[in-house]
Amino acid sequence: VAENAPVGFRHAIWAAIVSGAMNGRALYWEDSYGIYFSNLGIPWMEQYKTYELPAANFVRDVDFTGFKPLTSTSSPVVWGAAVGNESMVLGWFRDVDCEPPDWIIQTVPAGQTMTLTVPGTAANWQVDFYDTQDGTTILSSTTVTRYGSTVTVTLPEFQEDIAFKMIA
Repeated sequence: VAENAPVGFRHAIWAAIVSGAMNGRALYWEDSYGIYFSNLGIPWMEQYKTYELPAANFVRDVDFTGFKPLTSTSSPVVWGAAVGNESMVLGWFRDVDCEPPDWIIQTVPAGQTMTLTVPGTAANWQVDFYDTQDGTTILSSTTVTRYGSTVTVTLPEFQEDIAFKMIA
């Protein structure tokens, strides 16, 4: 019932991608039991029926073979996670202050970083940052280089959250 609750639902769906679960839409009450209460479940499901579409667009052509959750550390103002293998990494990070019950949306300044421990030996990576509102629009791109077993990615400015694909 919170005014910005839809933000929380979107975050649950995107977090599911990078957790390795991909079942974030299976929200326990609303999708499991709420359906049995016609005045609660069906209206809720109708209201959020397309919320997973941007995430589905984002992963449409991804081969998840060998993907595992990756160790990541990030700047104090962002939070998120990544999954991947030796040739591709998917990540999603959000404003650390965009939390329930208010899910306040604000701009995260460019320059925040995340460091990922990436399997394999690929030295150079292409990083494309995606708009999470549609899952297809590339906001910006950059290249990064592995140092040891880690890759550090600098995030562009964004509001609320951002997703990326990193390809060796």
